[in-house]
Amino acid sequence: MKILIVDDEETITSYFSQLAEINGFDQIDCVNSGEEAMTQVLRSVYDVITLDIQMPGASGLEIIAMLRNMCPHAIIAVVSGFLPETMSEDISGCIDVLISKPVNVETFSTLLQKARQIQDAMNDIRALGVAPDSLN
Repeated sequence: MKILIVDDEETITSYFSQLAEINGFDQIDCVNSGEEAMTQVLRSVYDVITLDIQMPGASGLEIIAMLRNMCPHAIIAVVSGFLPETMSEDISGCIDVLISKPVNVETFSTLLQKARQIQDAMNDIRALGVAPDSLN
């Protein structure tokens, strides 16, 4: 399972990355801006994306619809110390969960564990079907 952590504070990306590693994940990319997040998503498909809202340059809210379109099956968690009181339906429809900073270890660990369960269930569902190569 691939994880992308997007936050302009390197202490936050380091903290989330360490928590992911403790939870058994090793495919973790960290970036510090919305622009870098877009570049990463062009290079790889992610299963979980954590996204800060307030960052220099493109904010998390400015890129979230593009991230959702590029990674339609990813779990997108907006993790921010600033959660807006209102959001357009276009933006809120792209978010799977809003988590307020500071994030405790249990909440972040649960997010990753539940995402893994979803990924495992999707793999099980896909395994039920006939492999496309066997149709020839």
